Amino acid sequence: MATNGWTNELLDRMRATGDPLGDAAIAETYELGQQEQVRQTLLGFGRNSDAVPAGLPPKLQRYFAESAVLPPWADRAQMERGHELLGRHQPLIAAILLCGSLPICYTCGNGAEVLVRSQRLTSGVYRRLAETSQFVVDVLDDDGLGPSGRGLRSAQKIRLLHATMRYHVSQLGDWDTARLGLPINQEDLAGTLMSFSVMIPRGLATLGVELLPEDRDAYFHIWRVIGHVLGVHEQLNAVKFGDGSALLDGILARQQRPSEAGTVLTKGVLDFIREVLPVPPGVGPTLIRHLIGDQSADLVKVPPADSLTQLGLGAATLPNFGYGKGGDTLPPAAKVASQLGLLIFKEGLLLTNNGRRRQWQVPTGLTDSPS
Repeated sequence: MATNGWTNELLDRMRATGDPLGDAAIAETYELGQQEQVRQTLLGFGRNSDAVPAGLPPKLQRYFAESAVLPPWADRAQMERGHELLGRHQPLIAAILLCGSLPICYTCGNGAEVLVRSQRLTSGVYRRLAETSQFVVDVLDDDGLGPSGRGLRSAQKIRLLHATMRYHVSQLGDWDTARLGLPINQEDLAGTLMSFSVMIPRGLATLGVELLPEDRDAYFHIWRVIGHVLGVHEQLNAVKFGDGSALLDGILARQQRPSEAGTVLTKGVLDFIREVLPVPPGVGPTLIRHLIGDQSADLVKVPPADSLTQLGLGAATLPNFGYGKGGDTLPPAAKVASQLGLLIFKEGLLLTNNGRRRQWQVPTGLTDSPS
């Protein structure tokens, strides 16, 4: 395979590559025995304008300083235009994240394995889903990557979380690096990034909401900047939407396979929809299959979908929360997705954290309590 320059040879090499800056910071933290101190210090470190807390290990201080610098190619005008999409399509973006981006990641068996091993999702699935939604809001919100936003700090903390998971999972005697690759390696990071930057515009189109090319490219540009902050290797941080689309398809062709890990993680998403969000039971499976396709959905054992026609007709009787800023008319499937997305923000994010904002934590071990 050679898709836009992303050959099997390159992607194989990236499966053995982590994040030198983040990994060095976490390794030093554990060598100094300061993991609990660091975890507590970072709890209140939220806004991009907040000063880096004093007393952090030297390599962690360096990490925060270096990863806070946006790349020279970051285009503020493009980013501002991309931010506007959250205001217009927030409910749909939330629904696509839950029923498209996450399940497509879970179809990649090797990457799903490390998520299960980390126990971050299986022991605290609602918390992790809420954290992911909070992260998307932080980075896509108005000035999310600017001085008054929270997106930069959220991305930095997620990057440290990845490094922490790599640190712990790599210590496990039964982790098969030759078969699975380094935990949360660069290919997996790039695939996850594309699941946001590519899958969400694709999902909007699937739901009947076509973005202007300029809006789609602006949205993709924001995620390219976020990918830089998250430590995605420059060779895998695609410049254009078409390139990112080709990269995602190439990674899926390499990594998709049935796995118990992927099935467990997807079941967590379906349980979240069924148990937390007051929607008909067929909404979750139907939207997942509609967004990622039956072939991918079968890999993670998504139950059969209800008839999309019946689901669309039923949408007329569901509560009308409105749509974006302009009250656009939505196709039936998009109405259902919009309702689900609003519930994720209005009920899922709030109910799973008693109405409070999520505080990012760097766990001190893989079996930490999910609370």
